[in-house]
Amino acid sequence: MATATPSTTCASSCPTKDATPYDRIIIDLEDRPDIKKEVEDAMDLLDYVMCRVPDQEDPKYKDDEDSYEDDLEEMQTKTDAIKPKDFPYTFYLMDVKQEKAFDEAIFSSYKGPVYWNDCGRDFIVDPNQPKENFQPENMANLVYSSLTPLKIYEGGEKPLTSRIMCEGVAKAGFIPGEHCFLENIQIQMREINGEEAMTVVFYAGPEQ
Repeated sequence: MATATPSTTCASSCPTKDATPYDRIIIDLEDRPDIKKEVEDAMDLLDYVMCRVPDQEDPKYKDDEDSYEDDLEEMQTKTDAIKPKDFPYTFYLMDVKQEKAFDEAIFSSYKGPVYWNDCGRDFIVDPNQPKENFQPENMANLVYSSLTPLKIYEGGEKPLTSRIMCEGVAKAGFIPGEHCFLENIQIQMREINGEEAMTVVFYAGPEQ
């Protein structure tokens, strides 16, 4: 099975700024190895559960081009029946192991609040800037803004699972538009409203 590759563009229908400007502060975890490992393990789990697709190069698809699309359709139907109804993103639960992992705890010890953002909300490029800023060597000069991440989990003793995370995202009411196929999920410790909190960021591309 293959892991989807992050898209380079993020398109979605959302406001371009908050009423109160949001300053994106990502906390460096290099000197906090326990939390850093927890974040890495959590991203590995979410990648396994929600960002994988069947390998089209699998020999079983060699002699039957339609079987790959048939498998995708079957997986999609099954996943749609399992995931929260109003969750606006597409992903595939390909087997029983993934279905079971969908209800496993994302974090091993973190019990604080969890925020969420879509890449289209998290990285909004200002079109009114020098064209040279868009050159790869000048990316550090790129002018952009971010919308405040949305709280999707209050924290507490009840473990946050992928299912509960999806329920929280669904309640946020965000519509990602054409870029709704999950390709990558990042987790960062950020400072939000003066407090440290885990923040999940979805990277999605056009539906396959």
